[in-house]
Amino acid sequence: MNFFVEDISFKISYGGRNYYQLDLGYKVIDFTFCQLLAFRKKVLEYASYESLETIIDGDNFVLLFAADNKHLLFLDVPQLIELKELLLSVFKQKSLY
Repeated sequence: MNFFVEDISFKISYGGRNYYQLDLGYKVIDFTFCQLLAFRKKVLEYASYESLETIIDGDNFVLLFAADNKHLLFLDVPQLIELKELLLSVFKQKSLY
């Protein structure tokens, strides 16, 4: 049995005051800080254990609007989990020492 797992690599960059860019590989989305917070909330809701169970039992994908409904994202479960980890890493508190 052969299978291929595509390497998923999303990137987020800080482009100046109140400006972030999420690079999905096929699309770059511009966010303000508030839009990024709202998007993080959506992703965390869909990436919870209960939501993931529902997604896997159902269609196995999720549609998410981003940046004030300017962009529509079609994400499967591995992409959703990677996006969750990326967004959590952006908001981790760094030590001041």
